[in-house]
Amino acid sequence: MRRRGIRGLFRPDPRHVVEEELRYHVEMREREMIARGETPERARRLALERFGDWDAARSECVAIAERRERLTIGDFMGELRQDFGWALRMLRRKPAFAVVAVLTLGLGIGATSTIFSVVNATVLAALPYRDADRLYAVHTRYPDGTDYSFSAPDFMSVSENNRVFEEVGAMTGGSLTLLGRDQPMEVAGAQVSRGLFEMLGMSMHTGRTFRPEEHEPGRHRVVILSHAFWQREFGGQSTVLEQTLRLAGEPYSVVGVLKLDAVLPGDWDVYAPLPFDSTFDAATAIARRSEYLDVVGRARPGQSAEQIHADLGALGTRLQAEFPATNAQQTFSATPLHDVLVGETRTPLLILLGAVGFVLLVACVNVANLLLARGSARHGEIAVRTALGAGRGRLVRQLMTEALVLGLLGGAVGLFIAWAGTIALVRARPVDIPRLDQVAIDPAAIAFTFALALITGLLFGVLPALQTTRGPARVLRGSGWGTTGSGTRIRSMLIVAEVGLAVALLVGAGLLIRSFVERMRVDPGFQVENALTFRVTLQGATYESAQPIRDFADRLFEQIREVPGVVNVGGTTTLPARGLGGLINFAVGNEPPPAGVNAEIGIASVTPTYFDALGTRVVSGRAFTDFDRSDAPPVAIVNEAAVRRWFGGEDPVGRRATIGIEREIVGVVSDVVQRTPGTPPAPQAFTPYFQRTSRTIRVLVRTSGDPLQVVAAVRSVVRRLDPDLPVNDVAPLTGVLDEALARPRFYTSLLSLFAGVALALAAIGVFGVMSYSVAQRTREISVRMALGASRSGVVRMIVGHAMMLAGIGLALGLGAALALGRVLQSQLYEVGVGDPFTFAIVAFTLAACAALASFLPARRAASLDPARALREG
Repeated sequence: MRRRGIRGLFRPDPRHVVEEELRYHVEMREREMIARGETPERARRLALERFGDWDAARSECVAIAERRERLTIGDFMGELRQDFGWALRMLRRKPAFAVVAVLTLGLGIGATSTIFSVVNATVLAALPYRDADRLYAVHTRYPDGTDYSFSAPDFMSVSENNRVFEEVGAMTGGSLTLLGRDQPMEVAGAQVSRGLFEMLGMSMHTGRTFRPEEHEPGRHRVVILSHAFWQREFGGQSTVLEQTLRLAGEPYSVVGVLKLDAVLPGDWDVYAPLPFDSTFDAATAIARRSEYLDVVGRARPGQSAEQIHADLGALGTRLQAEFPATNAQQTFSATPLHDVLVGETRTPLLILLGAVGFVLLVACVNVANLLLARGSARHGEIAVRTALGAGRGRLVRQLMTEALVLGLLGGAVGLFIAWAGTIALVRARPVDIPRLDQVAIDPAAIAFTFALALITGLLFGVLPALQTTRGPARVLRGSGWGTTGSGTRIRSMLIVAEVGLAVALLVGAGLLIRSFVERMRVDPGFQVENALTFRVTLQGATYESAQPIRDFADRLFEQIREVPGVVNVGGTTTLPARGLGGLINFAVGNEPPPAGVNAEIGIASVTPTYFDALGTRVVSGRAFTDFDRSDAPPVAIVNEAAVRRWFGGEDPVGRRATIGIEREIVGVVSDVVQRTPGTPPAPQAFTPYFQRTSRTIRVLVRTSGDPLQVVAAVRSVVRRLDPDLPVNDVAPLTGVLDEALARPRFYTSLLSLFAGVALALAAIGVFGVMSYSVAQRTREISVRMALGASRSGVVRMIVGHAMMLAGIGLALGLGAALALGRVLQSQLYEVGVGDPFTFAIVAFTLAACAALASFLPARRAASLDPARALREG
């Protein structure tokens, strides 16, 4: 838009104003002549003749108006510069006030900007892929509404027969052992389908992507490295394209390195082609329930979510008819990829952003109270300037400029706090926040910080500016500005608001703390102390069949038992608090599953001593023994949740069930924490490890003392058995449980920190207002004491006033907390949003803080010497 067009939004165009004015003068002369008896036509002609040269007059007047406008804008800018200079000088004269105000604002702005940078990078920012808004994660949906991965045949069915996606790609990942370095190391590896990189717009830093023929079985021994892995392990050397990596015992040629910002969900180190074997066939019924592929589709332009769901639902219905043995209960669903990656972190992160917003509001209220108190001390100055001709608008503008300077200085401090806080958050790597590496103080965060600084400057500055410039003539008349009037009422209302905001935050933090404590009280179902866990993944040609895996496991457990300090040792494919393990078809005889229940169960393979080593109770039947090997009848053990769902609570020992294959149930074990403490346990079955082997063995070592003391010996055992096997995920069992509690602990800690800051600011606000009130009412208090008021009575008066304000704020805050409680509902466990214990603790804490904050000014008031105060007053 041109400058004149922008100016026209705020003031009239000088050309238009001049034309209106000249036309008015001509019309006035025309009316005069008509009144004298001239006809309208002659009156118009005579008026124009007497006016003279219309165009010349118009041009001259427009030039004069524009010069005047330029002078007016220049004057305004000059006054603005004066106001900024004056504001800086005033702040230098009151350094204590400036430091307190700037630090208070900086704390609120910095905390808000820190959380905003996290929310922006994880929740708000678009995914770094081409046409990110058209990308969907496609899932297999089971009867209970749970979404799972895809099998290869189902992937091909969707890929070839859908009508809503331009392209569909798939990937699968896991851990790979990399040999040939200083020592064996585990890397995160993914296999990707044809064209997935191109579909997502992921480009290469060097080298090439996969060729179509490299997705054929036997020709897929090539890899592309992620940029981070290339830099970390190969020092960014271009000669990496000439190297061959030995992954999982097989040679892979490096053909390319991805660009820095080209990262697939999952943060993989190496990528290989997904081999399209015979199961990648839309017409086959083989392996349709072998689900291991994560599928992404790019929707055609103009396709809505409803159209995508309808098309996938119709395709699922068709496959149910074509493959009833495998697809009878399954259909397909699609969710925007952004929503899938953000996952469960969206709600708690937005709650944290709202919480820091409350902290910022409390900080603004505090600074507004400081400005009100300072404005009262400047009424004499304002009155004199008014008497000398300064208008109220000019004075308000100057005071608002001072507030904006404070806001900008607070923004600068807040930006530094946000920078430090963001670095600390990223380095701490809390819980499973997605795209955490992309969190930074970027231009968007900087713009947000300074926009916040300007908004807060206006927010806390406008009320004190308007209040300070009211009625300055009374100061000149000597009426003064005492403790009564609108100024005192405004400060009181601000304290009420400040206390209310702090209470709402405290209640939220208290509910999360109570919820976290309840989670900590949950019986995990096993003995947590004195246990060590680690993982070994067997890869390579040596372990292609089951027997070498069994032989290795036998030797491993036997030699670990001989380590001094080891009491027991067991193995499993899935540890507690790490999920259910794989899912497998489940049926009891020919009985159909209950309505809305998936015909499947979580499954883990365990060694005979696993339950003893874990400290889990066998409820009925027996545990596995050394006789439950590959040549023995297939058996299984189920947990109590499986008994409740599949057997109506009746003892299933001795019954037979299909768990992949038909097995006899020989025992029932107690439920254990499978994910997060407090999450209801799901049905789970256990099979003997030697009947259902796995290349991944998670070893549990029970010790007589500190489990970390046996780590070196355990590593030595694995190294002796196979020097090419890395030992991974070494951690005490307590650490595994702590990891399951990491997310609620993180969010609870942050919200508690913000609530504590808000409480401290509220207490400081009460102290400041009461101190100012005492200073303003010195003469009144002295008169009261001179007339016989006791010191205890003065203390009760001051503290009582503060407690009244705190009580109003407390009532409003508790009401707001109840109204906002439903936002926290999904984050709570065994605690209601109206938990009386939490509300009582918050009320007591707030009342105690308010009483303490007001007692100090009250004691100072009670120590006044009435005679001296009256003489000086």
